Formats: sequence, C-alpha cells, structure tokens
Amino acid sequence: MPHSSKTIKQPAQKLMLLEGFRGLAALLIVAFHATELFSLKFEQPLLFSLFEFGDSGVDFFFVLSGFFLAVSGFNVLGRQTAAKDFLLKRCGRIYPLYWLVSLCIIPIYFLMPSFGKGYETDIGVIIQSLLLIPQSHPPVLSVAWFLSHLLFFYLIFTAVILQPKIFSNVVFAGLSLSAFFIVADVMSGFQLRAKTPFLLDFIFSYYNLEFAAGCLVGLLFKRIHLKKTWSLFILSMGCLVFMMAALLDVYVLQTGPNSAGIAYYYHLIAYGASSVLIVGGAAFLEKTHKIQVNKCFLGLGAASFAIYLTHYPLLSLFTKVIQSTGINGVGFHIVSMTFACVATVFIGCAIHVYVEKKLVSLFRKNLTYKRA
Repeated sequence: MPHSSKTIKQPAQKLMLLEGFRGLAALLIVAFHATELFSLKFEQPLLFSLFEFGDSGVDFFFVLSGFFLAVSGFNVLGRQTAAKDFLLKRCGRIYPLYWLVSLCIIPIYFLMPSFGKGYETDIGVIIQSLLLIPQSHPPVLSVAWFLSHLLFFYLIFTAVILQPKIFSNVVFAGLSLSAFFIVADVMSGFQLRAKTPFLLDFIFSYYNLEFAAGCLVGLLFKRIHLKKTWSLFILSMGCLVFMMAALLDVYVLQTGPNSAGIAYYYHLIAYGASSVLIVGGAAFLEKTHKIQVNKCFLGLGAASFAIYLTHYPLLSLFTKVIQSTGINGVGFHIVSMTFACVATVFIGCAIHVYVEKKLVSLFRKNLTYKRA
C-alpha cells in the first residue's frame, strides 16, 4: 500500500503512571490540610502528625506541570498564531471550575465572617482573586495561590511562543536570579526573603526552578529513550528519596532551629528533586512499556484538579460540623476527620465527573481554539 503524502498526527501518549501519581499527590494535600485543621481546631496531632509533609504534593504538581507543558507545548514555539490558542486552552482548564467554586464560597464569608480572616469580603481582593492576580495574602479560595503561579508560567511561555529568542533569554535570566536569590537568602540566615517585597518574592520563587526542571525532563522525554532498568532505577530512587525526606521533615525539621526557613528550601531540595526523579522515571518507563494502573488511582488523577480546588472548603465545613457535635473524645475526632477526608475526596471526584468536565466542554464550544 503506498504511503500517503500527508503526515498523520499521532494521538498524544497517555501516561497512566503519572496520572496515578497525580492522584496520590492530591491525596497527600488533602491529608496535609486535614492535619493542619485538626491541630488548629482540636489542639492535638492527627495520626501522630504523619502527614505534616503532605504539602509536598504541591512540589510534585509544579514539576509535573512543567513536564506536561514541555511535552505538549514546545512544538508550537515560534508559531505566533498558536500563542492565543495555547493560552485559551490553559485558561479553559483553570478558570471555569475555579470561578464556580470561588463564587460558591464568597457569599459564605459575607454571611458568616468567622469563616475567614477579614479580607475575603473586600471587593478589590475578590476581583484580584478571581483573576488570579498575586496578592500578599492568599486569595479568597486560599488554595488558589498555586494557580497564580501556574498562570504566571503559562503567561511566560506564551511570551516565549511569540518571541522565542528574546524571551528564552529572559526566562534563563529569571531562573538564574531565582537561584541567586535562594543562595543569598540562605547566606543571610533566611532574613532576605522576609524583607523582600511580595511581588519580587513571587516572581523569583523557587517554584520557578521546579517548573523549569519539569520542563527539562519533558524535553529529554521527547528526545531520548532509556532502558527499562534505568527507568526503574530512577523511579525507585525518586520514591525512596521522597519517603526518606518525608520522615526527616515530620520528625526532625519541624522542631529544629530556623525550622521555617530550612523547611521552605527543604521542599525544593528534597521534594522538588525527588519529584523530578519520579516524573522522569515514570515517564521514561511508560514510554516503552505499557503499565497497568489501578482504575481508582486513574480516576483520582483525572479528578485531582477538582479535589484540589474543593478540598479545603469542604474540610473546613466538616471540621465545623465535628465541633458542633460537642463531643470531645480524641477517638471520635480522629474517626470523624478520617471520614471527612474520604468524603471530601469522593465529593471532589463527583464534581469532576458531573461539573468540571461539562464546564470545560462548554468553554471549548463557546471559545473555540486550535489544538496547541
């Protein structure tokens, strides 16, 4: 049969293992905030503070986001007409569900101010929060600080699409300044960051380095192959380092001198680096070998964004309900909070299936764009 003169575009490879890890990262973040709320409201540790390291799931998400951006987005570099489509696609993934969740929460702060810290009813704060403009305090939906960074990365990448030569140099300079800022802060005894204006701290955050590391892994993934033994070794080392870092984080660093400053950069060194190994090892392993992943974890991975956006308000609500019972037994509180975590994840999955998917589909129908 003769070959067609037209190039047939192959569908993007679905990396099931990374999808499963995405779900596990979402569970870690839920467990972390449950631990935080439990300690705050009931003045006692939840499960021996085992999940104090759970916010490391955010570091994994930054690396993973950079990886997927490189895999799917670098093919449009230099195609200026693709910049608008690229940005629309990413905004269509972020904003619809985020706006819906935010608009459901905002009235609560007006009706019950005790749920917030006071700034949630300020109109300026609400507008900036809805637009994901960085602020010196968390947005109205507090977990959306992550989305502000993500949108910042997407805007930078859009600029690189428009002018690759110019903005690639700007990005490299920005990453270099981010690294220099970290070194200078550590040498100052963690005093420099405390005195740095918020916007500069945001622009030169170490999250830039995690995102860039994920992009680098994505570029390598597109260009080279690794043997199965090397992929397994890298993945295993990443998981081992991540688990060892978690144990050290929970039982040593939280109580040490300068714990706040050390813990901040410890996330970059320990969780950022191990996430790079996990993402790279899993991606290269699945590039040449089909991996079977439990359907439940795949479902969690697909619903991770909905779980992330809704888990904190839901956990806060469940905590209020537990408090309202007036029962003070430690066992009751632990069992109730565990149930709250499970219910929160299930609700997040339901929102993904019945709300998020429909919102994204509706957005795509009304704001059509080419595949970027």
